[in-house]
Amino acid sequence: MARLILGLYTLLAHVLIGPVCLYVRRHPNFAGTLRLRLSMKLPGPHEGDLIWFHGASLGEVKAAAGLIEAIKARRPSVRICLSSMTATGRQAASKIKAVDMILPMPFDLPWIMRRYFERLKPKALVIVETEIWPNMLAQAQKAGVKTLFVNARLSEKAFSRYRLIKPLLVRLLEKARVLAIAETDAARFEALGARSVQVYGNLKFDALASVDPARAGRVRATLGCGERPVFIAGSVREGEERAVMDAISRARSRIPGLFTMVAPRHPQSIPILTDMAKAAGIPWGLRSKKSQAVDLLIIDTMGELFDLYGASQAAFVGGSLVPLGGQNILEPLAWGVPTIHGPHMENFLWAMDVVKGYTIVVEDGAALGQAIGAVLASPDEYAPRSQAARQALAKAQGATARYLAAILDEPQA
Repeated sequence: MARLILGLYTLLAHVLIGPVCLYVRRHPNFAGTLRLRLSMKLPGPHEGDLIWFHGASLGEVKAAAGLIEAIKARRPSVRICLSSMTATGRQAASKIKAVDMILPMPFDLPWIMRRYFERLKPKALVIVETEIWPNMLAQAQKAGVKTLFVNARLSEKAFSRYRLIKPLLVRLLEKARVLAIAETDAARFEALGARSVQVYGNLKFDALASVDPARAGRVRATLGCGERPVFIAGSVREGEERAVMDAISRARSRIPGLFTMVAPRHPQSIPILTDMAKAAGIPWGLRSKKSQAVDLLIIDTMGELFDLYGASQAAFVGGSLVPLGGQNILEPLAWGVPTIHGPHMENFLWAMDVVKGYTIVVEDGAALGQAIGAVLASPDEYAPRSQAARQALAKAQGATARYLAAILDEPQA
């Protein structure tokens, strides 16, 4: 059965590869990468041991950054190859000094994956979180490459889908080592047929950038907000714009001089937000324009969100008022900033397990507006909760050392 499923999957991939290439050739994630993805162009030869990391996108690459740096510090001679499906993932990879080679994820066809394993000759294939590519795993097995899933997680939705091809997964995961973030994820991988499953904790707790109040102060000085109270809505997703803007309007009526930042998750939300700000009569500007004398700053730059959280006194994390699974609530909490989110946090249950009870949960835009006003009007009331969240995060850290030992076959400290 496993051979039949893999054969059908591979046949379908062969049929679709041509049309897919034509369709995505100008897409930002694929533009300029198709020759590499098709193995028509391969990376140059290398000397010494190489570890191949794969992270689907930005989140996985950022989570693996600290682990990659730790491996390089322990074994400077080891070369690190990091592949990612998305342009944002590869951009993040370019900022990791320990990465020697960055690749787009090759298309998952047996002959393509075979050529990559023959060229890279990796000592280990390290897959971050839940990227199960059948031919990649099958070719790793054939090449005798040690395969590990690190920071492995599996949502209930993904688990339900993967159960449909369990016979194939039993074969593909037979020799892989699955190092999961929590017991729930470990149990799901075991139910799919993985034989070597252990719980190692979550790298994302270790991946939080260092908190530097002086740096946050310097960032705040660039906002033009002076001593005004500051609220930020971060990672706002499609469908949340109206609720967030309504909440800001409510909070403005309660908090004199309120300065607000809105950081959309995707750039297509920017014109929506600017139109809403105009309609509401809120003086607004764009972060890229160094706007001054505004009440609402729309963040259209990349790589600043963490420090902008630190420059704020209250934060909302998006993707949570609509059923999109939430976004990373750890970043504002790491600064000790009172953090608000909606009810939809399904993709971040691992984080909620640690900080549950320390965040503020709202159901809609009206409740969000009330929460913003409450936090900024009575900061001393909410400070103990946010400080308790910081302490909980500190206790959850330490997974990097365990993953490093597993990858390098070293005994754990």
